[in-house]
Amino acid sequence: MDFVKDVESGKVQLLDVRSKLEWKLGHAKGATHIPLDKLSSGYLGDLDQNRPVYVYCASGARSGQAQAILSNQGFNIQNIGGLSNWIQAGGPIEK
Repeated sequence: MDFVKDVESGKVQLLDVRSKLEWKLGHAKGATHIPLDKLSSGYLGDLDQNRPVYVYCASGARSGQAQAILSNQGFNIQNIGGLSNWIQAGGPIEK
């Protein structure tokens, strides 16, 4: 799977569910930030239910929870694991 190209092309949304502090330390370029606790309380921000979503966190655990939440709401969502997976795939980082 080439999730970096999918995100860069705009076909797929990228969601970061880590904490605010983790986000400030660095995140995937082009990602939307919604911490898991906000997502768990029903906040969806600007996520478009008509476009697929790739989700990540630090290790893959929180993104797995986010995947379950959004899947139950009808989103086409895939857990790509941790931010390190994005970096290993050549994805750019920004602060």
